[in-house]
Amino acid sequence: MKRTTVVDGKHMRLGFTTGTCVVAAAKAAIEALEKRETIHLVEVKVPAGDVLSIDVYEQMRSESAATYSVIKDSGDDPDITNGMEIFVTITKTDTGDVVWERGVGVGTFTEDGLMGKAGELAVNPVPRREIEKLLKEHMDKGIAIKIDIPEGEELAKKTFNPRLGIVGGLSILGTSGLVVPMSKSAYVATIDLELKKLRKSGADAVILTPGNYGEERAGALGLHVPVVKVSNYFGDALCLARDLGFREITLMGHVGKMAKVSIGIYQTHSAVADGRMEAIAYYMAKAGAGVAEMDAVEEEKTADQAIKKAAALGYKNIMEAMERGIEKRVPLYLKTEDIKIRAMIYTM
Repeated sequence: MKRTTVVDGKHMRLGFTTGTCVVAAAKAAIEALEKRETIHLVEVKVPAGDVLSIDVYEQMRSESAATYSVIKDSGDDPDITNGMEIFVTITKTDTGDVVWERGVGVGTFTEDGLMGKAGELAVNPVPRREIEKLLKEHMDKGIAIKIDIPEGEELAKKTFNPRLGIVGGLSILGTSGLVVPMSKSAYVATIDLELKKLRKSGADAVILTPGNYGEERAGALGLHVPVVKVSNYFGDALCLARDLGFREITLMGHVGKMAKVSIGIYQTHSAVADGRMEAIAYYMAKAGAGVAEMDAVEEEKTADQAIKKAAALGYKNIMEAMERGIEKRVPLYLKTEDIKIRAMIYTM
């Protein structure tokens, strides 16, 4: 795709979703069956309104069936599915309906939820609707569709799918049909889904952590509380957890991000705010540090080094003070005293 967007001051190329890949491959297979010829390029109008020209590759074609593939293009988004090949087989039937056949590498829902019912293929509502509309417009006598993603099962282990009750492979996603690089809305929507799933299962306590290290630390400490990875979006995650009725929230993370939270910075990406050293200096000042000591700490390059320098200067409990600061500050941010807030900070 040539269309770009501006993220953090940089022009970045948009991509297209797995749902758009399936629509494109299905459209190519249908056209190939109707025209009885190989198709190399299709145009797909995505829900966002853009018309995309997508390369397609014929794998098999007979009188009644055709298989086409599309290479996933995630643009400049750091998506693990970028470059994978998605195969779609369209088969004519006489059922008068659209039948979804199970392929390889596409997950299934393990329980009823917002995106589908237990046992169904994990094709989210928007791409499912777009695909079924396409199929019904062209194959009124009936059609079967099968999606295969050879890498899907392995790639799914690196996604949120296992946490969202999707097993066996990837899900076919996309509300706009486009992949917007480093989209906050997409990540927050995933956090929302995971929190909703936990509440539905009866959980009333949750650990919010930026990423894998926090999750590993929680496991190492033997904390039997579900963990949700929130990246830099602590503020959004806290508000979602509050609104969903969680009664206990633990914020766990490396001092580099948690220092920011301790002074009220709830979007912790360095491009948004970088108050790590200022936060450490603030808590040193509360412990009686002088200007020269605070200046010495602020000269350090990393939060780990700054904490080490503070300890060498006699201020060994800065992280504990930050934890207490978070526990005091977050209820004010959430405008409620009814949720127990706990903070746990670590260094590398």
